[in-house]
Amino acid sequence: MGQKIDNRFSILRRIAKDPTANTLAISAASLVPLMAMVGGGVDASRYYMTETRLQAACDAGALAARRAMDADDFSNEHKQVGLNFFDQNYPDGTFGLDGLQRDYTATSEGTVNGTATGTLPTSIMGAFGYNEFDLEVDCSAEINISNTDIMFVLDVTGSMSCDSNGSNCSNGPNSRINSLRNSVLTFYDTVDSATSSSAQIRYGIVPYSNQVNVGGSLNTNWMATSHTYQSREADWDITVTYEPETYTYVRTGNGYSYQYQGNIETNDYGVTYNECVDIAFNQDRSEIFVSADEAGFTLVSSSGTDPRISQYTGPVRYNRQTFTGGTYYGSNDRCRLNFDEEYYYAESEITVTEGRTETREFFWAYRPVEFDLTSLYSTGTLTTPTGWEETNETHTWNGCIEEADTVASATWNPVPTGAYDLDIDLVPSNNSERWRPMLPSLTFLRYNDGESWSDSDEWVQSDITGSTEDKVNASTTCPKAARKLAEFDSRSDLEAWVSEAEGFRAGGNTYHDFGMIWGARFISPDGIFASENATAPNGDAISRHIVFMTDGELVTHNRLYTLYGLEWWDRRVTSDAGYTQRQDRHAERFQAACRAARNKNISVWVVAFGTSLSQNLIDCATPGRAYSATDSTSLDSAFREIAEKIAALRLTA
Repeated sequence: MGQKIDNRFSILRRIAKDPTANTLAISAASLVPLMAMVGGGVDASRYYMTETRLQAACDAGALAARRAMDADDFSNEHKQVGLNFFDQNYPDGTFGLDGLQRDYTATSEGTVNGTATGTLPTSIMGAFGYNEFDLEVDCSAEINISNTDIMFVLDVTGSMSCDSNGSNCSNGPNSRINSLRNSVLTFYDTVDSATSSSAQIRYGIVPYSNQVNVGGSLNTNWMATSHTYQSREADWDITVTYEPETYTYVRTGNGYSYQYQGNIETNDYGVTYNECVDIAFNQDRSEIFVSADEAGFTLVSSSGTDPRISQYTGPVRYNRQTFTGGTYYGSNDRCRLNFDEEYYYAESEITVTEGRTETREFFWAYRPVEFDLTSLYSTGTLTTPTGWEETNETHTWNGCIEEADTVASATWNPVPTGAYDLDIDLVPSNNSERWRPMLPSLTFLRYNDGESWSDSDEWVQSDITGSTEDKVNASTTCPKAARKLAEFDSRSDLEAWVSEAEGFRAGGNTYHDFGMIWGARFISPDGIFASENATAPNGDAISRHIVFMTDGELVTHNRLYTLYGLEWWDRRVTSDAGYTQRQDRHAERFQAACRAARNKNISVWVVAFGTSLSQNLIDCATPGRAYSATDSTSLDSAFREIAEKIAALRLTA
């Protein structure tokens, strides 16, 4: 009986005898390293994704913990902030990570250090004896600041003397300006704690109200040599009279209208016979002046003032004496003579010497007056003959200014040609571009005599002459002198600078444009301070920031003495004495100054304190950098947050 052969063996025999079947064995043998390669790639990819995510979570936690720190002191609260941020960025179990451990510590200098560890099971490589990967990442974060210029533009108007809710405006301990002092110091502390020893940190401060005090920072070449102020000058009412002192008469025409006056006898004693004959015949007795009719004179010429010599022509009455006989008595040397006497008229030339008498009555003329300012810059004072009867008055310059020439325009985007005041990079080269000293004691309101200076219905645009009234000087508030960008030697220097004792006080009206124009001008890398602002000593880039704080909306008035003079009289901002569009035009100027700063890559931070964050303030700020603070605590928080953002948190290895 035959044996049945299993087909499986038949197939194997055929394969063994078929040389092409070798590829199957080879393929089977190669599956093992192929699995190792693919599995290694998959698990390696999982490893790197997990490590990257773990590193990002560590970094986020370190940054968050450092941001939460007020200074260099690290607490469990700060640590928990870091852990929370870590967990938000890397939830437990992500990518199958086991045994996750994370921790944050800090150095005494305030650098936050973090670590994260865990075990990642393999998915394929376990078949080859590799069951897990050990993961560990490090991270650290510190607040580090590079070269930075910070210009505080601070509202110091009258409302800053009030508490944050607007009450108790007595400049007390809870006043807004006192809160501002504290917040500025908080800002300084925050930045100072993050400052690298190799970095330059400079601060400038522009206090503003209805003026800015910048004169002490300006080169005299940038100041006007002359300027026209709404002022006054002498207006003497002088009455001059002339009184005749001497007359001389020269007959130029023939006599007429003779009138016989009779015979006269003369007696002369102590004379000789010959002298008697001389008296009788040789002395001219034909033109003896009698009188003159001045009403009939005609003036020919006049010269001189004191005395005045006047030449006239006209009829003069003369006396003519004709000798008719006489006797000489030698016994007593007596000469007795007889004459016929007659009067007549004749045309004559008359010379009158007149003495001058002057009566002076003093008045003031109130009008625009140009004054030479060249002596002011060396002495700080200007002497003018503007007192009573032209007595000298001394006017002291306190550092506040009038702006360069501008344009009374309602449109400020773009800035009109000729508006030099809105050119933050202006370097003056002529009087139109130069700044002028503000001199309140030389500047007067012009209003009708006998009326109230506060009644705008009585204000006068034209000159007032012949006024004996002493008009009211222009009203203004000149804040503390601005500080150019410079490093503070210490915190106490800044604390002293913003103290009330050093002149950092509240007063005046709110003109945002004034503060922003000069804040931008002081921090610009170009313009009048280019040599100081363009580069830093270490050669690194400079980060520039304006921190603008105000407690109110624009509050303007057309009779205040501001950067643009007296608006009702000077009309540099408006064309109708500032009655309409005054607020809007100052708001537009404010926006133009804000744009000018932002266009130079200067970050503009705005804080509204105790007031609404208006659209005008929001539009001024760099996007996302406008803040509102209702009280001293929130103001402090806003300043701290701005300082931290300026400090530019960065990761370090």
